[in-house]
Amino acid sequence: MTDDDSLVRFGRRGAAGWLTLNRPDKRNALTPALVADLHRALDACDDDPRVRAVVITGAGNAFCAGADLAYLRGRLAEPDGCETFVERLLRPLSAALGRLRDSGRPTLAAVNGACFAGGFELLMACDLVIASESATFCDAHSRRGLAPAVGGAAGLVDAVGAARARRTLMLAETFDARQMAEAGLVSEVVPAGRLAERVDETAAVIAHRSPTSIAAVKRAVQRCEPRPWHQVVDEDIEEFRRHWKGPDMLEGIQAFLERREPRYGAV
Repeated sequence: MTDDDSLVRFGRRGAAGWLTLNRPDKRNALTPALVADLHRALDACDDDPRVRAVVITGAGNAFCAGADLAYLRGRLAEPDGCETFVERLLRPLSAALGRLRDSGRPTLAAVNGACFAGGFELLMACDLVIASESATFCDAHSRRGLAPAVGGAAGLVDAVGAARARRTLMLAETFDARQMAEAGLVSEVVPAGRLAERVDETAAVIAHRSPTSIAAVKRAVQRCEPRPWHQVVDEDIEEFRRHWKGPDMLEGIQAFLERREPRYGAV
């Protein structure tokens, strides 16, 4: 797991287990192989009693650009492509997000750069979000003709409220870190050069807090959610299935791959 060739690198720094998404040339876009490595990195955290907090970050200049749309485009050409995409990517990804949510350890997103779509959903599975001043945020699903598929809409409503969530999801605008902090999604904004240092400081504070109390706090907060998260994810995946190979999905993905603006028709 410490091999630089791994798609998710694991390393312990002080009290924190750092999980680094490692596809910098693809802005750390999510594929089945990367998500499988994410599970292995989470296993490594679970197996190390010295790890008191789990940190997710990205290699290079991006946190995570979301699902790899080239991989999605390939599945669109297959007869059973929807089920392949769901079972090989969405279900394993939702399981990884569930592990972050349900872990007794606090989870931190160290957002070092672009955080789009599925990356947005990844950070919403974390307890604390510490972002570099250079980080940018966008739920890009409506730009690409896609439906949020792993609890992202519900997580955004919980973080920023329904009105702001609707705007963020429908308009797919790009926000900077301070705007997301004002909205309530980001816990703290730091200079780019201090991101890792500040996350390490936060993990050191966590190491001096009661782990049983922290686990109880996480469960108590989850009990305040209006509906169970796993039920929300199941409903999101069914919505995703209904959109599969729709004209907007096909146009949105093709436009992205051709680096042009999509041309959507009427409803």
